[in-house]
Amino acid sequence: MSLPDQTLRIGLFGGSFDPIHEGHLSIAKKAIEQFRLNRILFIPAAQSPLKVNSPAASDEDRVEMIRLAIGDNPYFEVSTIEIERGGISYSIETAERVACQNPGAKLFWIIGGDQAKQLDRWRDIEDLVQKVEFVYLERDDQASLPKVVSSLTKLHPLQMERIPMSSTEIRNRAKSGDLPKYFLPESVFHYINSRGLYRDELTTT
Repeated sequence: MSLPDQTLRIGLFGGSFDPIHEGHLSIAKKAIEQFRLNRILFIPAAQSPLKVNSPAASDEDRVEMIRLAIGDNPYFEVSTIEIERGGISYSIETAERVACQNPGAKLFWIIGGDQAKQLDRWRDIEDLVQKVEFVYLERDDQASLPKVVSSLTKLHPLQMERIPMSSTEIRNRAKSGDLPKYFLPESVFHYINSRGLYRDELTTT
């Protein structure tokens, strides 16, 4: 009789998380369920290589918002390895570090559908695909994926409803004093307000 697979399954969820919102948490929860992950590491980037602008909130604020958002969920952890490393946050370096810290673990890199279409631009993608399986948020308007992606056998769509809110929209609304409460964990909503994040200037009511 064969024994059950005891391989540790870790999800790597990278991004700016500027700020983290309910959509991020929904993606993580769905990935846990669909791919039987033991835990997910939320990894805020120091600087995403395919984004021109730096995060609007500080590293410390973004990390604290993630900690507040995940609370005591036993499946979720925050990892500051990219912030500690500094500079451009390349996924291959992060995957190698996590693999060294967790010998024998199976790694799943969670990305958005827009990122999936840009995988051919990722540094050392040929090496990265040997270390991780990709989980991407499938979208209704998903165009054909790049050849380097379509040739991969470890690319899995995450089947869930489209997220109606983005971090960019949250920041833009916060600037006008219309922070969307219901798209943010309550603790993150209060943190943004108390710190006056994403506003051109702090206002009081």
